[in-house]
Amino acid sequence: MASTTRLYNCSDAVFISFSGQIISILDQEHSKFELFSNHFTPETLQALKDKLASADKIPSDNVYIDIQAKSTENINKAVDDCGKLYQRCKFDIELVFPNEKNIWNQFGFNDYEDARKSARNMYMFYSDFQFMVNLHKDELMKTAWTEERFTQIEQHKTNLKSLMDAQTKSMVERGKATEKRVEALNVLYDGLAKYVKAAKYIYEDNEEILKWFKFPVTSNGKKDDEAADQVAGDEKTDA
Repeated sequence: MASTTRLYNCSDAVFISFSGQIISILDQEHSKFELFSNHFTPETLQALKDKLASADKIPSDNVYIDIQAKSTENINKAVDDCGKLYQRCKFDIELVFPNEKNIWNQFGFNDYEDARKSARNMYMFYSDFQFMVNLHKDELMKTAWTEERFTQIEQHKTNLKSLMDAQTKSMVERGKATEKRVEALNVLYDGLAKYVKAAKYIYEDNEEILKWFKFPVTSNGKKDDEAADQVAGDEKTDA
């Protein structure tokens, strides 16, 4: 999914707060805008309110960041749990196949350190490990293991994969939520830009109110009310 460019030059949170302030003022002052231009109607104001409410309901990045942090914590624990179970299994494997290092390596003895470095590595390691224990199931069952051990290996692998999938889903959902929020706020910006432009004329002698109709300052120090002229399209002027 291509990223939508923000028309506003501030964070989503700042723009949502700013928009709420403007709309609150418009609730009291809208009649002046209706007298100024037929473009402004109760419906155009309601459209702004609806778009703000829609954007405000979309969880912020902070929510998804917290979810992903918890996912990472869960995954790290699952990787540690897989490692602990594997170390327990190594003890029995060495008993069943004493001094047979070539067979030990088939069970991943020589690959374990790399497996510990990431969840993906551990999952692949456990897939190979499960294949080998099943291949040698008769020997392991005869001397050391019960069915419970094979079940534990499967459960650890499945749990790790489930947590990895949940984290991926959260990352995808975060991207979709951001895209949806920015799209909604861009429409809101477009609508507010016309009010900001009109306010320059309506309140040209009232700086106290006019100061509220200025978009947040951009990173390079310019004000977004300059961009409002561009968004206004046919109403663009050189002033």
